[in-house]
Amino acid sequence: MLEINVGDVVQTVCGRDKFQPFVVVKIEGDFAFLANGKNRTINNPKAKKLKHVRLTSIKIDTIRNKLQNHERVLDSEIRKAIDNLNII
Repeated sequence: MLEINVGDVVQTVCGRDKFQPFVVVKIEGDFAFLANGKNRTINNPKAKKLKHVRLTSIKIDTIRNKLQNHERVLDSEIRKAIDNLNII
């Protein structure tokens, strides 16, 4: 299984948000905390089990670097990064 890291773009594989892209903002145990900058903000991320997300090959380095350096990440940054992706 591929390792999911902070800053990776994932798609959910179950639930009402199925196939929606999210950015991983934190990982704790078997859970990934996901944000999309719209209904799931950086301050209120969605907790999903790792087995319920699919890793894409896309990594957003600017967001990853900010999160690793404990800098402030804006929801608009996440929203723009996801909107600029071509994920179907």
